[in-house]
Amino acid sequence: MRLGTPLLLFGLLILPVSGQQRLTSSDRAAGAMHNLQLMSSEMERLSIAVAPKVVQIATQGLKITGNGEEQPAGVLVAEHGRGSGFFVSSDGYLLTNAHVISNATRITVLVQSGAASPDADQTREYVARVAGVDDDNDLALLKIDAESLPFFDLSSGRNPRQGQLVLAYGNPMGLSQSATLGLVSAVERQLNPDDPRVYIQTDAPLNPGNSGGPLVDLDGHLLGVNTMILSQSGGSEGIGFAVPLEVARHSYAILREKGTMARPRFGIQPRSLTPQLIAALHLKASEGVLVEDVAPGGPGAEAGLQPGDIISGLADKPIRNIRDLYRVEYQLTPDRALELTVLRGDEPRTLRITPAAPRSAPAAFPSTNITEKDNLIFRLGVYGTTLTPALASGLDFVRGPSGVLVIARAGQGLSGQNPLQPGDIIHAVNGSAVDAMAGLRQKLDSMSDGTPIVLQVERAGTLSYLALAGPAYPEALPKASRFTTESMRSAIPAPVSGW
Repeated sequence: MRLGTPLLLFGLLILPVSGQQRLTSSDRAAGAMHNLQLMSSEMERLSIAVAPKVVQIATQGLKITGNGEEQPAGVLVAEHGRGSGFFVSSDGYLLTNAHVISNATRITVLVQSGAASPDADQTREYVARVAGVDDDNDLALLKIDAESLPFFDLSSGRNPRQGQLVLAYGNPMGLSQSATLGLVSAVERQLNPDDPRVYIQTDAPLNPGNSGGPLVDLDGHLLGVNTMILSQSGGSEGIGFAVPLEVARHSYAILREKGTMARPRFGIQPRSLTPQLIAALHLKASEGVLVEDVAPGGPGAEAGLQPGDIISGLADKPIRNIRDLYRVEYQLTPDRALELTVLRGDEPRTLRITPAAPRSAPAAFPSTNITEKDNLIFRLGVYGTTLTPALASGLDFVRGPSGVLVIARAGQGLSGQNPLQPGDIIHAVNGSAVDAMAGLRQKLDSMSDGTPIVLQVERAGTLSYLALAGPAYPEALPKASRFTTESMRSAIPAPVSGW
């Protein structure tokens, strides 16, 4: 570096001494203060520009309680949530995290007027609809009925750099229009070798409620979508993660056009190559993706793939790791054959594979349709629904084609406990087969008080009898205001990720 060139380092002006040039301590202090003031002014300008693009999201919905919560596990209770989002078009489209709006029955978007607006500090409230969800990348596209909104241009973003100063905007703990400053700790952070997703890691403080907000550089350009933190306390500990702009841009384009986003199915279970796998299995490749399993009758099986094959190329693109495979899969069209290059032992092979359309997640329990009238089985103290082929397809294994699927518990019941669990399938009551909600309710209603009740229940593919020791119904019906949306998915096992 040339002598005499000024360096600005975190607001401190450092001038190398050259020849007769000398600075007093008061000169250095004045220079540092001046640059801190410049930096502060730029932060203020940036916040004025960014704030109107950022929104607060409030949700109401349903969830099934887990272990360690106030209610017993498996009870359907009310939940209210808050998160963040930001506009990506002037006509009311905005991005947030999928987990922010998961199973919400109502989504409200709170929009702050800009500082230059005559209605500055005014908050407008809109009801949003879900325009599309990308569950794999934890992104959701929402739409409100509004026009001429300030927004982030997804085409003008920049690549993050390690050490770069960034700001995170959002609504931590429901505190609207909050901004925090930090650094890019790492770019393309992969949290698990077998998880193809990568994130921008930042130490900008992120807390519950920041999910879905923007991570921006000092010029106000979008870098990513704040998504999660690693924390032992539940709050910020300086390890936060944002979905990169490149991923958000791709998801937005697909969701805006199709309303959904999912990878075509190959019918395989992929695994990243590691030094341990290579050494123990005596593999002949150092790069690629190991095929752990092949689904019988799936696209991979029909193409001739076998467990132990190493995928090295797909659709004329090299596959060095599971991230490469993930990126290529998203660009493929289902039911269109393409070449797949694999290494089997030490022999390279070229196969023709036709990826299948992604399985649509079964609309197991649309939370807006869960009601006491349609789903409450009063005598058993649970919410249920008729087992349909669509629901059965989302379960790992079902012994019978009909029955009543338990969605959630309505309470513990008068006996103090409820032996039924979410995901159980009721096939019979006192030896009489049950094929639908109406039949189950009719049989229970016909029983007089004190009649022993024995249910034939399927749980995780195993049939057993449950004898109810006493009245299993709750002391009082739960009110609708107790409902909340979170994962009804707990009643349906997630499908194998690779297939």
